[in-house]
Amino acid sequence: MSSNKSLYYSWVPEWLKLPLMVLAMFPHLMLMSLFHSNTAFTASALHIETEDIQYFLSLMYGAIVVALLLFQRLFSFFRVRTYILLTCSISIFILLAISLTRDPFLIGILRVFEGIFCVLEGACFLPMLMMQIKHSKSRTIAYFFLYTFMLTGSTLTTSLLKESIMDYGWEDMIHVVLYWHLIVIAIALLVINNNRLGKKFPLYQLDLASCLFLLLSLSCGAYVLIYGRKYYWFEHENITINFALFLIFGALFMIKQYMVKRPLFHFEILRYKNVIFGVLLFFLFYIIRSALNNVYTVMASIWKWPWHYIIDIQYINVIGTIIGVGSSGLLLLRDVSPRYIFGLGFLILTTSCFLFVPTFYPDTTIGKIGLPLFVQGIGQGWLFTPLVIYILTGVQSHHVGNAGLMGTTVRFWSTNIGFALIQNVSYTLNQKHYIQIEQTLNASNPITANYWNSLVDKYIGLYGNQMATHIASKSLSGTISQQASLVSNMEIFTYFGILGAFITILIFLFTPAKTLLIRLKTPYL
Repeated sequence: MSSNKSLYYSWVPEWLKLPLMVLAMFPHLMLMSLFHSNTAFTASALHIETEDIQYFLSLMYGAIVVALLLFQRLFSFFRVRTYILLTCSISIFILLAISLTRDPFLIGILRVFEGIFCVLEGACFLPMLMMQIKHSKSRTIAYFFLYTFMLTGSTLTTSLLKESIMDYGWEDMIHVVLYWHLIVIAIALLVINNNRLGKKFPLYQLDLASCLFLLLSLSCGAYVLIYGRKYYWFEHENITINFALFLIFGALFMIKQYMVKRPLFHFEILRYKNVIFGVLLFFLFYIIRSALNNVYTVMASIWKWPWHYIIDIQYINVIGTIIGVGSSGLLLLRDVSPRYIFGLGFLILTTSCFLFVPTFYPDTTIGKIGLPLFVQGIGQGWLFTPLVIYILTGVQSHHVGNAGLMGTTVRFWSTNIGFALIQNVSYTLNQKHYIQIEQTLNASNPITANYWNSLVDKYIGLYGNQMATHIASKSLSGTISQQASLVSNMEIFTYFGILGAFITILIFLFTPAKTLLIRLKTPYL
């Protein structure tokens, strides 16, 4: 296609093209949070545990990383409309297959294919979005749209699926996502013509073996992180075997990339300082962000708030995220130094951690938890897009794809490491605080004695003395567990607040310290 040919039919007005591309981008992001819309519902429907749901997400993210290696070649081979129709149709068939089975193993396999076609389907709309943004920094603005969806997509998806989950069931939840893909197919048929976006490149010498090695390595590594605590880490052979396979397939991928003439991934990308610093900050950002799931867990398990009410509360975080994305976006468009953007972003994230600490009480209200949720949303929205742009800038044009892949890979590992870290730290602290609280309970203490007697009296009329004592004991143990969990979360957010403050100080001091070091190395004349 020549550069002056449009991808749209002549009747399509200019003002309609941008909103249509934004709308078409959304359904593929729904796939990422499909099983996380209501974890309890999915776990109950499939008879699986939380770790299994997290692993489904990791399988999809791993497939996304692999698919990004092939996206450009595939997108260049097909015409745009044909490409969209093909990838969306395959996604629909995968969704249909998922809706017809409850076998976790089969769903895991389908989740891998879903991840591949999720990114192949959605990534094509990013360059089309850039084409419709009439601005010198169209790429940056397009990333704002993409990452706003990524940060808020889970809540938006859950809102769209809420009625089907509450009133219908498993199949209907899947079908709602399927119907949104039909909207994308309709957009492709009605407004996009049969022109090409660029020159056609034939599909040859695709290094599918390396893709398989990478997918297996990521899947095995995620298994170790997610199921490690459940199986007591290397005391169980499943963890040992998967860790060995992670190393073996990872090594095979690296060796293969060094051997082939046209590698999928160029390791020279690791020589760029902005990539190294950006990846490190991105990793730390995701580690701090991982604690947010604990807040929603406490809402459901301790405060006993209904899950659909929790979804409504999450919009406080969504509003903060949108404000954070818009604010940092204005600074990026004005070429403000990344050091100030990152420093302020981590400062906001640090503030939210410390604001969360005093909210973990049994009688917390929405008014108390709303402020830290809002501030946390601003912090994550403020940091996400600038970090990605920072990783992409400063690299040569032929390495931009690999730089973007580095960011996606870091997101994959930081999500899994964050899950494992929070899971293990929460378990350890809960055990510690449970023992400490239990030891402080003294039968001679009138407060403890009155509480115990009130529990026994509550059940003795219904169950008899012996059964009432047993039930009261279990009730007391549950209360202690809840208190231990609340204290543990106070401690976790305090630690993350300290980490965020340390990162903030380092960011603001980095340039002055570097200048001072250069001066000290310069000999006096």
